[in-house]
Amino acid sequence: MSFKFFKFFFFLLIGLFLLKWVYDFFGSPDSIKLINENKSNLYLIIFAHIPTLYFDAIAWQVFIKKERLSVLWTFLITWISQASGKFFPTGTISGEFIRVYLGVKRGLTIYESSSTVFADLIIATFSLFLISIFSLLVVTFDSISLFNNQKSFYLYVSLFLMFLGCIFFYFFIKLRLIKFLLKKENIFGFRLNKKNLRILFKIDFSLFLLSRNRLNLLKALLSRLLGWIAGAFEIYVFLFIIGVDASLLDVILIEAFTGIVRAVAFFIPAGLGVQELAFVLIGNYVGLGDTVAFSIAIGRRIREIIVGIPAVLIWIFVFYNKKGKRA
Repeated sequence: MSFKFFKFFFFLLIGLFLLKWVYDFFGSPDSIKLINENKSNLYLIIFAHIPTLYFDAIAWQVFIKKERLSVLWTFLITWISQASGKFFPTGTISGEFIRVYLGVKRGLTIYESSSTVFADLIIATFSLFLISIFSLLVVTFDSISLFNNQKSFYLYVSLFLMFLGCIFFYFFIKLRLIKFLLKKENIFGFRLNKKNLRILFKIDFSLFLLSRNRLNLLKALLSRLLGWIAGAFEIYVFLFIIGVDASLLDVILIEAFTGIVRAVAFFIPAGLGVQELAFVLIGNYVGLGDTVAFSIAIGRRIREIIVGIPAVLIWIFVFYNKKGKRA
């Protein structure tokens, strides 16, 4: 067994053990019962997810020339890539590679697809950072504090790492460090053929050009922020389905906190256990209780499955290469 598969199963086991612990400690039959009693209305969470996908797709398309990829195909590719990020071993990372691949299949050049996906990923990270800072300020000004000195340590570290990541990639693109590193390739003991070098130089230059268009960067950032808010609205819809009242601010706090946790624990396949724990912790903070908070976690998993399976089927039956083989 290769190291890659060993690593996958190792982190999968961690996720499964954590999921079992969260269920044993916080979960209850009441959470399942709450969903079963309202299962006839669960179809609403499918429609509630459409705005999230739309804003995420628009944030990516901002960086793409309109004649190169339509809104419809951008939406479909974003849908497929996000679904694959939930089902595939490497999580979100695999989803971004699939987005690059499908972008190329639909006519983008390899450097255009790679650079736009990378730029969108940076914008998505920065938008999550902004939403998280907003949520943290709300909590800080609240007299009730979930994030006391002990519990807040990992949150602050995560936010700090996200901030450093945003700063690093800003200078990485502005200073064209890819070009610099490629010129120093002998230092690292590797050589690339001319074709790969040309592609990487084009990706570097394309990223640099994208970073200079501040209007597009602002549009993409606003779209991503709206995407996070739309994700919070999905939680609001689910709570409405099960008959629980919650404010928009509450669901934004839940979405932001779970987003941070999943981003930091990206190495856990599908965020098993980690996502559920995040929902329970922040759900308790906003006063929902273990039963409702854990039911939200289950509802999110249900949404990922019923939205993700059609996306995978579209990938299989729509994206074919010229020889008729599945993409």
